[in-house]
Amino acid sequence: MNWKKGRLRYNVRMEILLAAGIGIGLSAVAGLRAYVPLAIVGIFGILGLFGLSGLFKQVDGWVVVGLLVFLALVESGLDKIKSLDPTLDYIQTPVRILAGAVLFAAAVGIGLGVAAIPWLIAGGAIAGVVSVLKVVLRPSMKTPAAGVSVSFLSGAEDLLALIGGVLAVFVPLVPLFLVAFLLFFFYRIRKRRGRKYGGLRILGD
Repeated sequence: MNWKKGRLRYNVRMEILLAAGIGIGLSAVAGLRAYVPLAIVGIFGILGLFGLSGLFKQVDGWVVVGLLVFLALVESGLDKIKSLDPTLDYIQTPVRILAGAVLFAAAVGIGLGVAAIPWLIAGGAIAGVVSVLKVVLRPSMKTPAAGVSVSFLSGAEDLLALIGGVLAVFVPLVPLFLVAFLLFFFYRIRKRRGRKYGGLRILGD
């Protein structure tokens, strides 16, 4: 009997760790694009691949999913308008924090109650850190990006958000590493651009 209880506790712990891993991955992706992972979770919920509990069941409908897909396309399109960079990221950061919080709580299967507060905070914090780092590290569209189109970088965010959102449900934590790699890539490009155009300014002086 004791070994059965021990086995049960072990299984519960593993389920919690798995759910937390999914939540971390989804929250990290939400730091790049708020609506893409929400739409993916909604679709998976409809297909029965992702369990939605409590108030999160409201996402479980094609109308809501369609709205989320529309908002994801709008967010992606606006992100490529030069005059809105980086203002859009500042505006979207609170939205991304909220999306990360909701996704983390949904991953662990908790409704919007007192018990969800730690998970909401964790998800919001992860999404917020990723969003802020993106604002700081991604080269601005208003200046050249050392031979790399910033529109291309925005497209890379779209692709990673889509792939990462799907992978997060099946391969927890992998999207977190993908997001970290993308941010490091932004940092390298920004640093390279700084060296290149810093040198040109010195020559100009």
